[in-house]
Amino acid sequence: MSAWLTGTAWSGNPAVLLAGAFVLLFLLQWVYKVVYNLYLAPLRNFPGPKLWAVSRLPYALSVTRGHHHLDILELHKRYGSVVRISPHELAFNSAQAFRDIYGFRPGHQSFRKDRTHYVYPPNGVDHLVSAVDDGVHARHRRLLANVFSERELRAQEPLIRGYVDLLISKLQLQIQEGKGASVDIRSWFNYTTFDVTGDLMFGESFGCLRDSQLHPWIALIFASMKALAFLGAVNQYPAFSAVLQKMIPASIIQKGVDHFNLSARKVDRRLEMGAERPDFVSAILKNGLSEKEGQYAEAETIMTRAEIHSNAFILIVAGSETSATLLSGAIYYLCKNPSTMEKVLEEIRNAFTADNDITFSKATTLSYLNAVIEESLRIYPPFVTSLARLAPAGGDTVDGHFIPENTTVACHHYASYHSPSNFVSPDDFVPERWLDTDSRFAEDKKDTVQAFSLGPRNCIGKNLAYAEIRLILCKVLFNFDIALCPESEHWKDQEVYFLWDKPPLVVSLTERAVTV
Repeated sequence: MSAWLTGTAWSGNPAVLLAGAFVLLFLLQWVYKVVYNLYLAPLRNFPGPKLWAVSRLPYALSVTRGHHHLDILELHKRYGSVVRISPHELAFNSAQAFRDIYGFRPGHQSFRKDRTHYVYPPNGVDHLVSAVDDGVHARHRRLLANVFSERELRAQEPLIRGYVDLLISKLQLQIQEGKGASVDIRSWFNYTTFDVTGDLMFGESFGCLRDSQLHPWIALIFASMKALAFLGAVNQYPAFSAVLQKMIPASIIQKGVDHFNLSARKVDRRLEMGAERPDFVSAILKNGLSEKEGQYAEAETIMTRAEIHSNAFILIVAGSETSATLLSGAIYYLCKNPSTMEKVLEEIRNAFTADNDITFSKATTLSYLNAVIEESLRIYPPFVTSLARLAPAGGDTVDGHFIPENTTVACHHYASYHSPSNFVSPDDFVPERWLDTDSRFAEDKKDTVQAFSLGPRNCIGKNLAYAEIRLILCKVLFNFDIALCPESEHWKDQEVYFLWDKPPLVVSLTERAVTV
């Protein structure tokens, strides 16, 4: 022991001396980073847990455990509306922060996407969501905008109603076959939204409703989102990302690749059909198709085949999984709140005398149904976590706080919507808070809920999603009485990897007797 204390053991062995020097240097560097992040860094005065302030590891572990939404909520409850959640990142939960980060502010630079949080698709070419470059995003959005216009929405109504009518007939068949006491309604919503999106995107259904079973692709969708969550966590350590990526189970990564390859093959098949059929692809093909490698600039009015592959990859998720998630959440919370269920049933069943009376436009007029949808978006948002942005050169303000340039900032949806600082009884499902008829909720900050985001990068399919969700809820609730089965009592307790990891939502269905 005395030899180690006096240094004789070190001086007698150059290799040990060199190793010791490296260890000492590493420790000194680590101590410096800790001291710098806590006491010298630009974000040193923002509140938050000390461990999160000195390392990205707690953040990454939170994501990969699937509890990130709950962890961020607890941090906001403890530290307030702005929390430092990594050496270079701040989380916000106010309505003003949503506007400042994501909205358009005259005289201000935009907060651009943080590339470390947006993983390239497997082909390395950005899509509408992952595009960090504003010009690339604007070009993609412009080419897709016509598909999501009010005119196109009206044109698509017969196609969508056809699939929803098929859903109703299939659920009726479940009851007739004696299976109505135990129906996984989550899967049926997935069948419907997946078939609709497949038809709008590729010109053909996936046959889920027809075959009453999941297309293999649906399982790949969630697995690919989990892969993206893991890769996003790994990307926070660029120096070690190559090594860390090897630690992610190969099966998870492969499912993400398989999902992309399936969508690419579907696109190629659809491209062979040309631009005559009105759907997503025909809108993109309006000015032709390019086989050029890479991506065009903003001023161009064309997409490459690789860009169409990438956009199909993400639009399938955005157009199917998110709507099915919202529908599942709405049914779960309605079943858990019988008085609320009774009110929405009364409104729908008084508004329509027959199923075929239910249309996009008529469903829009149902105020309580709309309140149910808004409350479902708040309490169970389909996109759960956050969309990271970078403060522009020179920095800017968010919710009154000056943010140094290149700081990552974001509003976290679930954490913001469940914050007691924004909503009274935030964990209770109360559609009345959206009707301005109950004084208990007069101070609710309802403009905090931005489930479709806002500003120039808000969800391009928002109107289509609302129309589809209203129509499906109307028709299901008009035709059936629904009750939750015991095995789904705690269905809401789920992990999150960008999207909810939803188990089956098992309900009992009883066909309602309707006099026409």
